[in-house]
Amino acid sequence: MAQGITFHLPSRRRFIPYSWLRYSELNQSETELRLHYTHSTVTITGTHLHLLHDAVEHFQLKAVRELASSATLEKFPDATVSRIEIIEKMDD
Repeated sequence: MAQGITFHLPSRRRFIPYSWLRYSELNQSETELRLHYTHSTVTITGTHLHLLHDAVEHFQLKAVRELASSATLEKFPDATVSRIEIIEKMDD
C-alpha cells in the first residue's frame, strides 16, 4: 500500500500523502480526475483515467507522470496522462 502519490511535472516533482486526500472525482468520459486534498487540488487530464481512480481508491497509486500523448503509464498501459495541474487552496 502506498503512503501517497508523487506527481512528476516538467518543472518539479511533488509528493502528497494519502492522509491529506479528502476525496476524488472522475468525470463521465474518464478524461479528468480531480484529487481534492486539504491544501490543494490536483487535476489530471488524459484518457482511461478510471484505472488511476481505482488505484487511488485502494491506495495503490504511487506516482503519476505527465507524458506525451503517445506514451503510456507502465503499470496502467491503457491510461495516458497529458497534463497535471496542482492548485494550492487559499486560506479563508
